[in-house]
Amino acid sequence: MSSVAVVQTDDLYTIRTSKGTALVPETRALLHEWQLGQSGAQLADRSLEIDLLGKATARRVKDIVQRVFSPRFLQPAGPPALYLKNLAESRPADDWFRDLCLLYSARADRLVRDSVTVLFNRIREEGRLALSIEAVVSFLREAEEEGKMAKPWSSETKRKVGRGLLKILTEFGFLNHRTRGPREIRSFRPHPLALAYLAFDLHFAGITDAGVTGHPDWRIWLLDESAVRDALDDMSRYGLWIFQAAGSVVRITWNVTSMEEAVDVLAGLDL
Repeated sequence: MSSVAVVQTDDLYTIRTSKGTALVPETRALLHEWQLGQSGAQLADRSLEIDLLGKATARRVKDIVQRVFSPRFLQPAGPPALYLKNLAESRPADDWFRDLCLLYSARADRLVRDSVTVLFNRIREEGRLALSIEAVVSFLREAEEEGKMAKPWSSETKRKVGRGLLKILTEFGFLNHRTRGPREIRSFRPHPLALAYLAFDLHFAGITDAGVTGHPDWRIWLLDESAVRDALDDMSRYGLWIFQAAGSVVRITWNVTSMEEAVDVLAGLDL
């Protein structure tokens, strides 16, 4: 089974974030229950049958599974759900799982991606210390003017989606929790296991070594190419690969032969 990197995000913004935000604990529970070959609809039915998501209504369960979980983790059929399931059953819950949930959420939804790479990055560069709902709504207004929605959103919809984006950025570790008012910016660093996973994922998708270090997916974790090169070079000590770079030339000697093998190695590695 081959890895598939960079599932193209929707060209247009959608209100999908109002159906489910980061959903990290729910994702872990769903991955534990999911079986290879099982569709989103089948997983939703099974989740309702065993009350997997607690007191959620049938409609809520179907929204979470079919409109959020499935686009993130069941496209294409099998990976990435299979890889994350194997890792999650071999390792304790940690930031690595949160970071990979963010990666696949951003691949499946352009608005999630842009909320980090455009909105959050912008406020950091401007030196702001917090993010408010007003700033998020302003960002959505700009996106609307740029034609990023299929049709105009009402003010109420913008605020609803904006609250969802604030929650997503909070649950994925970029903002501090706060019930009211602007949310303070947190220092964010991706987990080493997530870094290794993405490097392998890109490689086994057929991307060149230079393409791996320069790939836009790293921006989801606020890393530029220089930071990626440093991280991959540093992680050479774990024996996952041998990293060499000089100018625009990058050469990586990969020490595993498939994504399945990479997942097995990462599951037992002390990262």
